[in-house]
Amino acid sequence: MDRPHHRSKYAAMLRKILIAAGVLVLMAVGTFAGVIAFNSPNAPPKLAAGNSIPGIAQWNFSEIPKPQSVRARDGAPLNYRLYPGRPHRAVVLVHGSTGTGLEMHKVAQSLQVAGATVYVIALRGHGGSGTRNGDVSYLGQLDDDLADLVKALGLDKQGIHQTLAGFSSGGGFVLRIAGSSRAALFDDYLAVSPYVSQDSPTNKPNAGGWAGVALPRILALSLLDGFGLPWFQGLPAVHFATPAKADDNRTPVYSFRLMASLQLGRDWRAAVARIGAPTRIVIGANDELFNSDQFQPMLQAINPRIGLTIVPNEGHLGMIGDPAGAAAIAAAWLQLAGS
Repeated sequence: MDRPHHRSKYAAMLRKILIAAGVLVLMAVGTFAGVIAFNSPNAPPKLAAGNSIPGIAQWNFSEIPKPQSVRARDGAPLNYRLYPGRPHRAVVLVHGSTGTGLEMHKVAQSLQVAGATVYVIALRGHGGSGTRNGDVSYLGQLDDDLADLVKALGLDKQGIHQTLAGFSSGGGFVLRIAGSSRAALFDDYLAVSPYVSQDSPTNKPNAGGWAGVALPRILALSLLDGFGLPWFQGLPAVHFATPAKADDNRTPVYSFRLMASLQLGRDWRAAVARIGAPTRIVIGANDELFNSDQFQPMLQAINPRIGLTIVPNEGHLGMIGDPAGAAAIAAAWLQLAGS
C-alpha cells in the first residue's frame, strides 16, 4: 500500500541530489572559467638582471647585420640575421625571453671568429617574426618553424655541421628540441644559461623575479590541454620584469601557447634523459635567475652525457654581454663541433 508513496519520496530525494550535484558542477565550471578569464599575469618590478646587458652602450650597432626573412609553412615571416663564416659550420642561435636576437650580437661575433656561420633568429612572436607579438598559433609551432627555417636556409644539405644554440628561455628551447622527435635536425646542441622548468632545482622562484606568472590560469589551461582541448591558449600567461612595450624590439608578455612552446614541458626530466646528441650547457657562476650550482647534480642524476661549463664571475646577461661570457660560449661550441 505504501510503495507508491515511497517511490514518490525517493524520486523527490533523487531530484534534490541531482539538482545539488548540478549546482556544484556549475559552480566548479564557473570557478574554472573565472580562473581562465580573470587570472592575468602581473608585471613584476623591473629586474636589472633581465634588462641591462653589460657593455651594450659601447656596442657599434652599425656592425649588426640587417634582418633577412624566410617563410614558414603558414606563410608568416621568420626573421634572422646572418654572420657569415665557414659555410659547412652552421650555428642557429636563439635569443632569450623578450628578445629579438639583436642582443645576441656579441655571442654571434664570437662564434663567427671561431669559424661558424651564425644565423641569429627571431622566434615567432618576437622581432617581427610570425603574425602577433607574444603569441603563436598553436602549441608546438616553434618546433615546426625551426624545421621550416632549417629547410629554407639549406642547412639540411649534406656536409653542413649544424649546431642549435640558445640563451635563457632560448636555451630551454634548445634542450626541448634536443630531447624531442626533431633531435635529428641538428648535430649537436648548446644551451646557455637555460631555463629548465619551474620545478627544476636549477630554477630560482619565478626565475629570480624575472617572470610574473599567472599560475592558476596556466594550471587550468594545462588541464584542458591534457584533455585535448586547446581552448583559450592565446591568453597571456607570463609578464616579464621589463617596462618595455610590445613591439618589434621587445616582447614583454607571452601567451600560454608561446610559453609552453618554448619549454621542455611537465615531463622535463624524461625529455632531458632522452637527449643523446652531443650537448653542452654553459652558465655563469653568479647567474641571478638560475642556481648554477644545481646543474651538475641535476645532470648527474638525469643525463650525465650532457657536458657543463660554469663560467666564473659571470651573471645572467654577462654571458651574452661580457667578452669572457661570449668567449666561453664559443669555446664550448668548438668542443662540440670541433675545429
